[in-house]
Amino acid sequence: MGTLTLSFLGSFQVTLNGRILTHFRSTKVQGLLAYLTLLPQQAHTREQLATLFWPDEPETVSKKNLRQSLYLLRRLLADMDSGDEPFFIVTRAAVQFNAASDHHSDVANFLATLKNGELETAVSFYHGDLLPGFSCDSLPFDEWLRQEREQCHRYALDALHKLTSHNLARADFQAAERFARQQLRLEPWREEAHQQLMQALALQGQRSAALAQFELCKAVLAEELGIAPTAETTTLAQRIREAQLTQPAPRDAGSELGRHLTIPFVGRQAEFETLIKAYQRATRDGLQVVTVQSKAGMGKTRLTQQFLTWATTQGADVLNGRSFTTSAGLSYQPLTHLLRQRIERENAPEDLLSDLWLAQLTRLLPELRDRYPDLPEPTQEENTARQHLFEAITRLVQALAERKPLVLFIDDWHWADPASLDVLHYAAVRWAEAQSPILLLLTLRQEAVSESPDLQSWLTRLRHATTTQSLQLNEFSQPETAQLIQRLLAPENEQDKPELTQFSNWLFTETDGQPLFLTETLKSLVADGLVKRDDQETAVWQIHWDTFHKQRQAARGQLLPEIQQIIRGWLDRISPAANTLLTAASVLAKEITFDQLCHVAALEQFSALTALDELLSQQLLLEGVEPAPVATPEPIYSFSHQKVSEMVYAEAGAARRRILHHRAFEAIQTPTAAAADCAHHARHAGLLAETIRYSLIAGNEAMALFAVSVAIPHYETAWQVSQQHGWPETVSGADRQALYTGLGRAYELAGNWTQAQEAYQVMIAHAQAIGATAMECLALNHLATVSLNGFADQPQALAHLEQARTLAEQTSDRRGLAETEWNLSMTAVHQQNPHLALHHGERAVAIARELGHPHLLARCLTSFGQAYAFLRQWDKALPHVLETQKRYLASGDLVMAANSQRGLGFIQIFSGHPAESVQTVQETLAFSQQIENLMGEADATWILARAHLECGNYGEAIKLGQQAVEQTHALGHPLLHTIARSAWGIIQRTVMNWTAAQQTLLDLLEHSPKEEAIGWTDPIPELCALYASLDDWEQAYAYAKQITLHRHADDPLLPFNLTGWYETEALLRGGDADLARASVAHLSQAVGDNKRYCLILRRSQAVLALWDGDGAQAIGHLEVALALAQEIGLPGEEWPILAELGKLYAELGEDEKARAAYEEAGVIILRLAETIEDEGVREGFLTAVPSKLFLITQGLRSKE
Repeated sequence: MGTLTLSFLGSFQVTLNGRILTHFRSTKVQGLLAYLTLLPQQAHTREQLATLFWPDEPETVSKKNLRQSLYLLRRLLADMDSGDEPFFIVTRAAVQFNAASDHHSDVANFLATLKNGELETAVSFYHGDLLPGFSCDSLPFDEWLRQEREQCHRYALDALHKLTSHNLARADFQAAERFARQQLRLEPWREEAHQQLMQALALQGQRSAALAQFELCKAVLAEELGIAPTAETTTLAQRIREAQLTQPAPRDAGSELGRHLTIPFVGRQAEFETLIKAYQRATRDGLQVVTVQSKAGMGKTRLTQQFLTWATTQGADVLNGRSFTTSAGLSYQPLTHLLRQRIERENAPEDLLSDLWLAQLTRLLPELRDRYPDLPEPTQEENTARQHLFEAITRLVQALAERKPLVLFIDDWHWADPASLDVLHYAAVRWAEAQSPILLLLTLRQEAVSESPDLQSWLTRLRHATTTQSLQLNEFSQPETAQLIQRLLAPENEQDKPELTQFSNWLFTETDGQPLFLTETLKSLVADGLVKRDDQETAVWQIHWDTFHKQRQAARGQLLPEIQQIIRGWLDRISPAANTLLTAASVLAKEITFDQLCHVAALEQFSALTALDELLSQQLLLEGVEPAPVATPEPIYSFSHQKVSEMVYAEAGAARRRILHHRAFEAIQTPTAAAADCAHHARHAGLLAETIRYSLIAGNEAMALFAVSVAIPHYETAWQVSQQHGWPETVSGADRQALYTGLGRAYELAGNWTQAQEAYQVMIAHAQAIGATAMECLALNHLATVSLNGFADQPQALAHLEQARTLAEQTSDRRGLAETEWNLSMTAVHQQNPHLALHHGERAVAIARELGHPHLLARCLTSFGQAYAFLRQWDKALPHVLETQKRYLASGDLVMAANSQRGLGFIQIFSGHPAESVQTVQETLAFSQQIENLMGEADATWILARAHLECGNYGEAIKLGQQAVEQTHALGHPLLHTIARSAWGIIQRTVMNWTAAQQTLLDLLEHSPKEEAIGWTDPIPELCALYASLDDWEQAYAYAKQITLHRHADDPLLPFNLTGWYETEALLRGGDADLARASVAHLSQAVGDNKRYCLILRRSQAVLALWDGDGAQAIGHLEVALALAQEIGLPGEEWPILAELGKLYAELGEDEKARAAYEEAGVIILRLAETIEDEGVREGFLTAVPSKLFLITQGLRSKE
């Protein structure tokens, strides 16, 4: 019987010997278990229990229901199967839970430890309210449960309150914070808990977090109860605000404050609370996305940085990134920056990701290979490598979030490159589906969003795919401006209040509440000596009213100029050397080092250092440390305001900028310099050859990272320079060819077919001009691909390829000839001419073997096998698949070898080797799971589901089929998802889940691409079989007619479906006897030695024989089919054949043989049903069999 574990706090979960019990017949059975186990100290009469659970039923009915529910409960718990101590003491009059039985209960443990005063142990058992949301449609029971739930809830809150108070008293503030938060999770409006949490935070030195908690308390009380906080709570908040409750700071902590004006954080409380709530939802419900949008200078960065500080105090893992104006040319720049920061803090990144995914990240973070030199090479296959990189980034952040809630913040997201947009959308969707506790926080400049349709589209798609909230920041109101001045200028001994109000009103009028204008005006007043720091340690500033009034009168109210004039005022205050250094910084733009500043500004180090100190003291530049894979990373510098950088750069003048960009190009020439940065400076410096070279490298790097939209502008820059100024002599022919092919390929991947065509045409003209026939042949092949894939112009594609083949043959260009033959093969596949595809494929394979080019040969062999599979020539496809797998294994490409092994498993199904298929695909599935190859795992899963279905492992087929549909949907791969759904429809039809099968197959028929209508994902044959099984022969005939439309008498092909006898009978019943016979003859001509299809042929021939009235011949065909099914191992085929034989034997008077056939069929049906775990599906399968077999199976079941 074993150990029973009852978990009722937070959810309903019951385990027996560690196995979770789920098959409770009803909520009444669950409720009965809960009631008896929660009240074990007394026996409950049957009358009491019947009335409690079925109060509206007559006594006889309610007692019968109780008897049945008790029986089901005891059977589920195996309470009647052994001589061990039973869980229930059952008599004719009463029922009681046996407290002496081997069981554990979280509720009992909670109450017992409470009684013993073990409060911390007690609350550890309390994972949530007692059976939250549970009901069993009985008012008396529900009322009893409500009272029990409320009592436990009160006990837990009281215990947590005592624990919090105890830890506050003993100065264990972290523990106090933890217990206070547990109280609020149970009761968000519990004001005493808010007070305790505010104290715990403040006493840890987290004043901002404590005040944020007060704001949250106000919001919750107003929203939930419609009341304001008590005076006690408000007073506590005021004390925290006035720093009366924080731990004493070091003596020198305020020294920096005396140098610069720190503006109080006001006017954004509502937005701050919104961010807090979004974070809390993320920790509870999974991914939340918040975008903070406004015009420049509205305080986006201040708001978000204040929130990030709070989030850090809550234990969040904060990833902080930023985009720059030059980010559009650098693939994944903001993400690379923040991931590098985070990885550098990680002691063991291998604990987060497997080697496979760490290897993918080396594309962005090559320094990982220094830490882990044994990492495998990242995936090179073009179709999967980009997704693998995206998945690696997604998994890294997800793994971090599994440790603790994570905030991913990127400032100035409007400058992000297209590749970053793509990967963040992909990751956000995956995080949302996984309900990862992540808050994605992005700031965007409003004007940049309005000017970018692509960014608008990205935001729209993100909103549709995730829970997204947008915060719009506006100017401060007049009361908010007054609040800021009050907080900044009013000391404890209050200033003249009318003057203070007058000053704040003036400031609001002059600035319109624009935070940047307001802040910089105050800083200007400090710089002019009108506002000075008080000598006291209260961090309060004093205004010199007399001087202020005199200057205001002299300026006639025009103290504040426009923002450009504000910046001009800042710049006028700095020395010429500082101005030169600032101009150099505007050219370098981002991640600026001191050495770079010196070189670009042409200043010697001491002068540059003095100028730098000046810029830092004026807060025009900011100093930070760039995380890098070195022990002592050097400081980096950035602008405090982007508008300053823009204005300084614009005022430098074109001639001066050209010289400075030249010097910047020289300054950044290091092995780790980004090619995009080099290209940027070379272009603006007028260095033509360097612009082409580095733009080409930057484009190639972006393509290697699958950032096509980032690569195109780099290639286009090189292209435009070459077209406008000609090719510099220092640019090699190989680089020219690489530029043409790179740009053309990028256009192809982006779907810009016209531009791709133009690029290849120019490539051809250039090749002809210099006599480079190999380049011309390559360009013609690319041009053919564009004609075929981009414009569906097969004649034009063939014309290009014939021209390329002639050129390759004339010049003995064997590599070009192999590529051309292969493209001719692919074109034939598009024409649905597999024989021609094989002809060209054979020539391509032969040349690839001759050249010894492994990748070209493996590619040819893979598609060769696919072409034979398209022809259903499984015996010929098999050796090519095996050789492909062997070659990939020899080259160490285990991923592609696994792909070939999956193909082998698929072929084995249709070759009549389902057991071997199961073994084959299980191996490749395990490998795909081991290396976390999601695409390979999903592909293997549906094939394995089909193999298990053939073997009669229906339960496993159902589980895997469902899993494959979910996996392919999550991957976002339409074709693979269609294939998985097709397999799922076949599984549902086979287990006779008619309604679900019909829905799946009809949906496939409606939404599958037209070109797949004759492929092996075609639902039409399955629909024919479905309706035939339901005796709806009219519908079956309609679909059978559609199947035969695609067959060609002169080119017999095996069908992809394995249900041909249904089509035969449907055609006969529909009056198309000739077509039925022709279809069977067609199959007979194509079947050859394939035993799997021989079985289909024999069943179809049996249908024809029966139609002709020849029962003996039909029996002969069916007996051969039965022998084949038994030999191959197809129990799902055996029982229908046995059922049909039983019927025919009975008609011939051979009752003994009929009975034996029926009984054998019944045994198989029961064996198949036993593999199905879902009770509803299992019973549906058993009741869907023919009535004669149903009776037999019921008889067999009763004997068990």
